[in-house]
Amino acid sequence: MLAVVLIGGAAGGWLLLQQFGDGPGPPPDLTGKRPRLVRTPSATAAAEVVKLRPITGSQLCDAIPDALRKSLVTDGKYGGRDASTGAATESDKRANCGWSNNKMDVGDGVIGHRSLSISVRARSTESQNALEYAKDQFEQDRKAHERRVNVRDGKRVDGRTSGSAFGETLKLAYGDASYSQSSIGHSGLSAEVYVRQGPWLIKVEYGGSNRTGRKYPVGDEVRAAAGKVAERVTAEMAKDASKVKVGGPCGILSVADVQSAFFPAVTGPSVGDNDGRIKQTTCTWAIQEAVKHEPGQEYTARGGSLRIHVVDWGNDGSSGSDFQFDRDARKYDRYRAKGGIGNSVSHTTYGPREELSGLGEKAFAVVSSTTTPGEQDEEPRRELLIKVLAGERTVEFTFRGTTAGGGIVEADDYQAPVFESGAAKSAVTRLAKTFLAGLK
Repeated sequence: MLAVVLIGGAAGGWLLLQQFGDGPGPPPDLTGKRPRLVRTPSATAAAEVVKLRPITGSQLCDAIPDALRKSLVTDGKYGGRDASTGAATESDKRANCGWSNNKMDVGDGVIGHRSLSISVRARSTESQNALEYAKDQFEQDRKAHERRVNVRDGKRVDGRTSGSAFGETLKLAYGDASYSQSSIGHSGLSAEVYVRQGPWLIKVEYGGSNRTGRKYPVGDEVRAAAGKVAERVTAEMAKDASKVKVGGPCGILSVADVQSAFFPAVTGPSVGDNDGRIKQTTCTWAIQEAVKHEPGQEYTARGGSLRIHVVDWGNDGSSGSDFQFDRDARKYDRYRAKGGIGNSVSHTTYGPREELSGLGEKAFAVVSSTTTPGEQDEEPRRELLIKVLAGERTVEFTFRGTTAGGGIVEADDYQAPVFESGAAKSAVTRLAKTFLAGLK
């Protein structure tokens, strides 16, 4: 186990800040939003293509030897692993892996919080291939992290006595370019390593705080630990790789299955796994119809996102799957009875809950509509939820988006994209039957 030596107070903690910072995470998932009006941009010179290898969150997790990981974040009742894989395209691939433990014995009877996270991403644009994009983004991030340095030679130089403290960036020797930065904030002391390996942008963050004893772990050891992990991830991303096969529940449905139930084009799935006390898996497909158009033409496309969320509750009758299913059924009845839920930012109303047969042991469907108060001209965002009780699991199938309309705006027969509850229910029910049949 990584030995942890304690230091006194935040002032002493600043003396440890000699590296690391906060880089870009994966972009927000917008696939659930209503497709917006699009105008094709003017043609630009095409960048030379850099082929991106596939990568999954599970592969990132597996790149870290178990003994090393357990010395940094141990397993336990208050610990668990999260792995996620973004919906891959030819121009954008990303994955994340992380572990955390909120009540970890970090040595000498001290209990602390520790977390380790890894993220990798590569992408290209119309004007930059993935290698060019990575070089530009890496330098932009490095300069941003240098600008936020407010601790030098162990002393705070911004005149403040509170708020996060960031140490100087330190050049490292991983990959094609790398540096580190450390910080102290509300989550404790953390060390971050940023690496560019070919077209890949890699970020490793490790750290935490102590619940007993002194507040912070030793900065040098935290930085060394983050470096060991970064070295292994960099080596993994330098490898060539064969095609990745999606495993687990998210591998039950193929892209062709989702397209046949809805329409082209479908990308995904993005995958999220959590193996804590209650195991959960989330699979998300982006669905958007391709619209033939000329450069400069305005068009809209029907589509949205399909999300499947599987929760394994185990066989605890007091809080198991049957209990959770019935509780959610009552919850949606209660929401409908009170006229919906929301605030000044958004308000969601619910249609009547419909009992379904032929799916699992019990199932129901609910259609919801979300609006933004004060924006009467904006179309509501519609969503269909089908919840199923399947043994010790509950499974939620959710489609948010539109099922009809779209096309060239100037066309005589143009119709703005709309949500049809019947079409959405038919498509999701069809996929739910296939998914449940393949769920082991």
